[in-house]
Amino acid sequence: MLSVYDEFQPFITALRHPPCRSLLRDLSNQELAAIASFESVPNNQGSALYVTRIRSRSAAFTEIVYSMDEEALSLLKQVWDYLRWQQMIRVTARIGAHDKNPMIANMYVTRRYARIAHMFAANFATEADQDTADIVTVVVPEWHQRKILVFPQYRTTCILGSDYYGETKMATLRMAMHIAREELGGVGLHAGSKIVRVNTPRGLEEKGLIVFGLSGTGKTTITTSDHGLEAPEGVEVLQDDINLLLPNGKALGTERNFYIKTDNVMKQPEILAAASHSSAIIENCWVDDDGNINFNNHALTTNGRAIVFRDKIPNTSEKIDLDRVDAILFNMRRYDTPPICRLMSPEQAAAFYMLGESTITSAEDPSRVGQAKRVVGFDPFIIDNPHVNGNRLLRILRDNPHIKCYIVNTGRIGGRDGANMTPDVTFKAIVGALSERINWKYDDILGCEVPEALDIPNAEQYDPYTHYSREEYAQIMGALRKERKDYLVKFKGLAQEVISAV
Repeated sequence: MLSVYDEFQPFITALRHPPCRSLLRDLSNQELAAIASFESVPNNQGSALYVTRIRSRSAAFTEIVYSMDEEALSLLKQVWDYLRWQQMIRVTARIGAHDKNPMIANMYVTRRYARIAHMFAANFATEADQDTADIVTVVVPEWHQRKILVFPQYRTTCILGSDYYGETKMATLRMAMHIAREELGGVGLHAGSKIVRVNTPRGLEEKGLIVFGLSGTGKTTITTSDHGLEAPEGVEVLQDDINLLLPNGKALGTERNFYIKTDNVMKQPEILAAASHSSAIIENCWVDDDGNINFNNHALTTNGRAIVFRDKIPNTSEKIDLDRVDAILFNMRRYDTPPICRLMSPEQAAAFYMLGESTITSAEDPSRVGQAKRVVGFDPFIIDNPHVNGNRLLRILRDNPHIKCYIVNTGRIGGRDGANMTPDVTFKAIVGALSERINWKYDDILGCEVPEALDIPNAEQYDPYTHYSREEYAQIMGALRKERKDYLVKFKGLAQEVISAV
């Protein structure tokens, strides 16, 4: 019996190989920049700088398509009829390292929007043009209707009416993460990665680190920081955004260069130098009357972006994969927990992955500051069945017991006006955990382990019992635990051990 997809196979073939008047292939970065130069805003930095019509992801316009209906077919036919008269650009890119059986991705875009091809080719490692690919993304920014159609069965995304590069990037990586889950037995992680070399009781060791966190929780700051380490200790920065965790405890990187937010870049010296280099490709950032790029001026959007080249960021190399994951950090900007806590079990770690928790900031909603916000896996790009991701992470952690998991609080403790978790506090807490210099004790109210002491000035101000009595703290954490469990039970199919772990 033919499935709906078999019946419409010719249409899906057209989707993966869109018809067009002519196709430009194997263009260099310089050639793509030249085609897109008419859109670049002049600036003293000498960077390509583009201003888009759509300036953030179009989540509300995104549809996961499993069965083809007449409406979808009619729309696709209209798109193909239009594309038959258009010249398109195809960029073939590699998702992953060249020596690790990488996925191949083809991105098609109409020539009028060559800047998207320019950014895609700079973001990923390009390959010689290939007619077939594991992942296909078709971008028609000028389409009059905004709609993002995701076809997971055919590893294809059609982006209509959005010229925001982040939509194209994440369409490609969303599908790569889906393939990691469905075909590789792994799980895609919306997280940064690095190697930290630290002295442990056994001598100098390398620790592979995965860093989760919602926007504003310090994921990029932690990922790119050198933690104040001096040789022979140090760090090697691998990825800023997406990793693919495999069943054997390795993590595959996905991007050659980094696509960063610029709203806070002035406070991140490691990133600022790269964003200020002429090689950076800037998106939706202000240029003043004198031609200077002002990252602090958010008149266009607070979601300014830049593609920065990894060789312009300190402590990077050509390496993008983690051969061994040793530690996972869940960044949670809260107002009531210590700088770092160690989770007790794979079940607890899977629970906090599913919670994907942070708190609402004043910039988001002043009336709801401190309230929890949750995104499963810290990842708004999971295509379907998020409980499968949680169960998969649980299995990987059980099969790789050497992986330690931690909660990192990058907010405050003692309420909204409590002690601030400065980056220095966070960096020292992480190094203390990785170097095994922290002695841990179980906290029955938090339900996990906390440091007996931290090697930081005024360490007592980061102890919750400096700010709360045991009774007060038990009441706060008890209410939070109930809230968390009520959230987790909504995921049908999630392992009961995960739900019980909070």
